[in-house]
Amino acid sequence: MTAPTFLRALTPLGWSVAVVFAVVALLTVGRGLGLRWDPLGLTERRLAAAEARAAATASDLAARRLEVEGAADQARRIDIHHQQAASVARATDRAAIRARSAHDASVPLDPARAARLRDHDRRLCDLAPAVCAAAPADPADGGGDAVPARPVA
Repeated sequence: MTAPTFLRALTPLGWSVAVVFAVVALLTVGRGLGLRWDPLGLTERRLAAAEARAAATASDLAARRLEVEGAADQARRIDIHHQQAASVARATDRAAIRARSAHDASVPLDPARAARLRDHDRRLCDLAPAVCAAAPADPADGGGDAVPARPVA
């Protein structure tokens, strides 16, 4: 049996080109059919790296979301605090104006009543010293007590 004439006519370079063409054709058909060859496992490594990046991005996104929620909550609480401080200041101003314009605003306190009030103030300061330390005495009174010990004449 003799080989066909085109096979006898191929030179070594022709055989090389034919073999390369056949290998490329087989690889193309194999890839088209879903065959994969990855002896070093590079696909799995790339997949693991991509999953790790996705997990890190998801946790970073969750952290940023919590930061934004915390900042919004803090801003809301600060706004509430400022509103309360403003309403307390308004109420204090109204009470001070009413106290100054009261009919008995210039009448001095009875010395016994002043001593009793001073004693109550000291007891309150013993219970909550931080509150009393925040309210310094008025130096215009001439003393360290909020209510003077001597009768005002």
